[in-house]
Amino acid sequence: MVSITVHGGAGQIGGNKILLEDRDTRIFLDFGEPFGLLDDYFVDFLSPREGRFGLRDYFHFKLMPRIKGVYDEEYLEDTDLTYVPPEFDAIFISHMHFDHSMHLRFADRNIPVYLGATANAIRRSWTETSLGKVKFGEHEFREFRTGSKIKVGSIEVEPIHVDHSTPGAYGFIVHTSEGAIAYTGDLRLHGPRGDMTEDFVARASSERPIAMICEGTRVSESDPRENMSEVDVGKRARELVSSSDKLAIVSFYPKDVDRIRTFRDVAKATGRKFVVSAKVAHMLKMLQDDEHIDAPDPMRDSSMLVYVRRMANMDRVKYEKVYAELLEKDAHVVDSDYVRKHQAELMMHTDFFQLTELIDIQPKRDSLFIRSKSEPFEEDDIQEEVLQNWVNWFGLDFRQAHASGHASMSEIFSIIDRVSPGVVIPVHTEHPELFARCKSCRSVLPRPGNAIPVGKGAV
Repeated sequence: MVSITVHGGAGQIGGNKILLEDRDTRIFLDFGEPFGLLDDYFVDFLSPREGRFGLRDYFHFKLMPRIKGVYDEEYLEDTDLTYVPPEFDAIFISHMHFDHSMHLRFADRNIPVYLGATANAIRRSWTETSLGKVKFGEHEFREFRTGSKIKVGSIEVEPIHVDHSTPGAYGFIVHTSEGAIAYTGDLRLHGPRGDMTEDFVARASSERPIAMICEGTRVSESDPRENMSEVDVGKRARELVSSSDKLAIVSFYPKDVDRIRTFRDVAKATGRKFVVSAKVAHMLKMLQDDEHIDAPDPMRDSSMLVYVRRMANMDRVKYEKVYAELLEKDAHVVDSDYVRKHQAELMMHTDFFQLTELIDIQPKRDSLFIRSKSEPFEEDDIQEEVLQNWVNWFGLDFRQAHASGHASMSEIFSIIDRVSPGVVIPVHTEHPELFARCKSCRSVLPRPGNAIPVGKGAV
C-alpha cells in the first residue's frame, strides 16, 4: 500500500511536512515551518528554548509532530521522545522558502536532503548572511535539476521546474509501486516563467497520477490579493516612480530574483539606479554561475548599486566587509550619505528589518514607498502596524504593487482539471473544503498525522 500522511500543511498555509510511504521506503516532501507557528504561546523575547532544551518546548505545546526516527539526536536529548536512528530515507525540498525548509535543522543529520541546485545556492547564501540565526542542519545536500530522476528505495522522484516567487522552485512526480503521485509545491501560472509551471502540469497530466498533493494558498471565498502579473507590477511601478521627484523606496521579499529584475528595469526606464543591500548582493553573486537563472550582478550592472550600512568595520560581518572595503574605490558601492544626497536619482530596496536605515538616509517628505508583497491578512497585524508607523513618521507616499507567488483559485482548479488525478489532497491552504468544488476528481481532506492510502487498495 502507498500512503500519504500530512504532518504539516493540513488546514494551514505553510509548514509542509508530507510523508510518502511505499513499501519500506519513506520520504518527506518539504520540511517547513508554518506561518504563525509560535503566535499562540510566544511573542517578542518570549521564544521557545532551543540549545540544550532541543524540541522540548515545541513538543509541550504540540507545535511539532512527535515522529520517531526523524529528529536529530541533538534536539531530543532533553525531551521525552527517545532518539532512534533515522527511519526515513530522504527529504525532498521543493523550494527555499522558510515555510517549506526551515525545520530541516531539527531533522536527523543522517537523512539526505535533495533540493534544486539554485535553491542550494540560496540556502548557502541565507546561511552565510543570517549571522548564525538561520540554520538548515548538517545534512548531505544533494542537488537536482529538471530532468533528474532520483531513485530512493522503491520510488523514483522526478523534479520539474515551476514558476514561483523564488528561483529554483520545483514540483515533483513521484513514481511509486501503485502509480505516479504529483506534488505541486508552490506554483503560479501568471508569473514571468509560467511556461515552467505549464511543463509541470503537462508532465503530471501525462502520468495520470493516482493522487495529487496540491497547494491552495489562494483558494478562498474572498482572495485579498490583486490579480497582477510581474509585467503589471513593472508597469505600475514605472508610473509611480516617473511621477515622483523624490526617493523611491521599494519593499519586497529579498530572494525574489524576478522582482529584483523588475525593479532594476524600472530604475533603468526612469533614469534612476536601483540600490540593494549587501545581503541581496551576496545572494545575487552566488547565482552568477547558474546559467539557468538570469540574476543581475549589481557590481557590474550600470543601473544598480550596493548599499553598505554606516558602522565600524570591525563590527561588520564577512559578507558585508567585502563590499564596505570598496566604498571609496568602486562607484557601485554606496552608503547612507550618498543615498541622502542623491534621493531623486535612486530607487532603494528595503525590507521590514532594514527600516532603521531610513533614520540615516532621512528621506524627504512625500518620498515614494512601494510595498511589493502581499497585503496583510489581519488588520491588527503588529508588523503591519509598525510599518505604517514608520511610513507616517517619515511622511512617505505609501503604494501597493505586487504579483502573488501563488496561483489563484481558478488557476488551481484548472490545473487539477488538466492533471485529472485519481484523488486530490489539498495542502498549504486554510480552506481545503473548497476543493470539493473542483468536480473533475475526488478530494480528501488531510488530518495531521492520519495516513491517506492511495492506489489500488485505497477506499
